[in-house]
Amino acid sequence: DGMIVGFSLLNLLIEVLAGGDLGGDGGVFGSTTQFRILRVARMTRLIRIVRVVRLIRFFRALRTLAHQLLHAMKSLVWGLLLLTLVVFAFGILFTQSVTAYREASGFLDPEYITSQHSPLAVYWSTVPRSMATLFMSITGGVSWVDVIL
Repeated sequence: DGMIVGFSLLNLLIEVLAGGDLGGDGGVFGSTTQFRILRVARMTRLIRIVRVVRLIRFFRALRTLAHQLLHAMKSLVWGLLLLTLVVFAFGILFTQSVTAYREASGFLDPEYITSQHSPLAVYWSTVPRSMATLFMSITGGVSWVDVIL
């Protein structure tokens, strides 16, 4: 907006210096048609400058948006790390509990461990399996009722 006012004042100054009569014949430029051509050329430059100013405002907003997304990604990474640590800790807890239960019950037979008859062995026999089971339970990949029964 300040640029538009500045260019309007510059246009007025040029008209005064050109002939002093604000649009009459005579002056430095000679005829009115040449002066109108120069005025049209100045206006097209002004329009281009206004477009560039709008683009700069757009890029400033885009730069701000990208900056905020990067800061949000940092928080997202820390949140995912915390979730992974919680899933890891509970994976260890469930694996130890299931192993202790199976050891006390006498279900540590290798054939029984690999069979599909034991949901405890399928879902909770190792820490990576326990973590995968917890992740599937959180995201809806498997029902929690199927996992614990």
